Amino acid sequence: MEHLEIILIDFNKSNLDRFIKKDLDIQVDQIKSSHFYDNRSENDIEFQQIESLEEILSPKGSGNLLLSELSLGHTLNDVMIVFSFDEESGDIVINFPEEELFTGETSEAPLKAQKLIEYILDIKKKYAIEKVKIGYEPAMDDDTCLVEIDKEMMDTNVIVSKLLA
Repeated sequence: MEHLEIILIDFNKSNLDRFIKKDLDIQVDQIKSSHFYDNRSENDIEFQQIESLEEILSPKGSGNLLLSELSLGHTLNDVMIVFSFDEESGDIVINFPEEELFTGETSEAPLKAQKLIEYILDIKKKYAIEKVKIGYEPAMDDDTCLVEIDKEMMDTNVIVSKLLA
């Protein structure tokens, strides 16, 4: 089974808590597992113990969340989110099975892809994210990246067609 990844590149850490609470709206019952390291207490902790993700990932840090489902324009199942941050910014990798986007009725994939891309473009604009990569794991590699969304690539239809090509 292949996995798709969405990588939000150079996400500003100061926007992290708002993004997690308001946009992703992660609920405790969605969490299958999580792992973070608290630099202050020098202990492993779970997402439910975190008041501020920005603080936990400071000065540098990483962590992950495995969710039963997450809505990104439409509901995706078995979603892994990996956070990796330095002092000011970092990457957020959202990973999910490819069949969450590409299976079902043939007519569903373009609609699912369009809703996903519209959601990503909204997040990109709202949080001033310079670049988003979408592709097969690892999407950071040029060989497995299906589409790179930057200042020049902002047309939903063009992005969807590249994603579905």
